[in-house]
Amino acid sequence: MTDDHPLHPTRDGRLVDANIHLLDRAVLDRDGVPVLAVDDVELDWPDDGPVRVTRLVLGSGLTSRFFGAHQPGHVRLSVPWSDVTDLGDAVHLGVDRDSIDATWFERWLRDRVIGRIPGSRHASG
Repeated sequence: MTDDHPLHPTRDGRLVDANIHLLDRAVLDRDGVPVLAVDDVELDWPDDGPVRVTRLVLGSGLTSRFFGAHQPGHVRLSVPWSDVTDLGDAVHLGVDRDSIDATWFERWLRDRVIGRIPGSRHASG
């Protein structure tokens, strides 16, 4: 590992390789509920110190593109690096997924696909 890898603020200076530990990793909220996957990383390049991760940009994934959904322009799904609580097989957050509006695709799917199926608006009984 080299000194140009970002540091995780809660990892006592542990070096993190973005390609290995972050990109395309599943993101879980504080309750362990899947959010999305890490699509990109925003970095801070200070003149006097190491490169640091500032935000994780979350992608909508292949499923939403398959259905023709496009993330609304006003919705930029990202989380501050300070919300990351653990790195492992997945990236764990200390916040609820609703606080980052990660459910936009579920709402889009409900309104544009499921809602058009005959009988889908009736309560089962």
